[in-house]
Amino acid sequence: MNNVRGYVLLYVLICISCIQTDKVIEVVDGDTFKTERGQTIRLLGINAPEINDPGGDIAKDVLALLVLDRAVRLEADVTNIDEYDRLLRYVYVDGRFVNGELVRMGYAETRCYPPDTLYQRELEALEKTALRSNRGLWSFPVFQMPDTSHARTKVYIPEKNSAISWREADKYYGQVTTVEGVIVASNNTGKVCFLNFHEDWRKYFTAVIFASDFAAFPPNPEDYYLNRRVRVHGLIKEYKGKPEIILKSASQIEVIE
Repeated sequence: MNNVRGYVLLYVLICISCIQTDKVIEVVDGDTFKTERGQTIRLLGINAPEINDPGGDIAKDVLALLVLDRAVRLEADVTNIDEYDRLLRYVYVDGRFVNGELVRMGYAETRCYPPDTLYQRELEALEKTALRSNRGLWSFPVFQMPDTSHARTKVYIPEKNSAISWREADKYYGQVTTVEGVIVASNNTGKVCFLNFHEDWRKYFTAVIFASDFAAFPPNPEDYYLNRRVRVHGLIKEYKGKPEIILKSASQIEVIE
């Protein structure tokens, strides 16, 4: 009998550690906020535009409408914190799944990394609906729709003379364009694959593939594209002082050997 009580108590303690409540006092951006207890919360399974990227301010305002000055319930998955010491959580307000709402309304995209995939199918279904309906930020052509959503069937094929050199990429922030060059270095961390157009990847243009999109590319893209001349098409963003394009499908990168 004592053993049974011990197991019940352990189960209750585990549930308490996985699900907490707190009050939101500040919204940082479209997928991050701070709480009354001094914790920084990063919403799991989604990604909103950075605050200085197109749509970043809109995504922040939408998250603020959902959570600011309200009590939230926080649910953990497998990974507790990220490399920036932010708690990784699924968030609820009055039973409303905030992570899912941001995706459903078109102000965030689905981005799940193993082992944190508890609601991946639900989020992906919500994303497909948002894309088909051109909701939120998806109504603006500056945002890249994932081809895997089946929301569109058009595959981009760069025109022969339409590309810019990777050396000029930093002049085209916020624009959708095609960049040409040779992948001279690459790295796959398991969560992100970096295709670098210069050995000094901290300063120069990089094409980025997130783990949630690996299935849309050839196996081991870090090897497949290495030392090949390519054209990549997409939205050029500034990240830590350098230009990059996030690749969501193989239709965005063409080998032109």
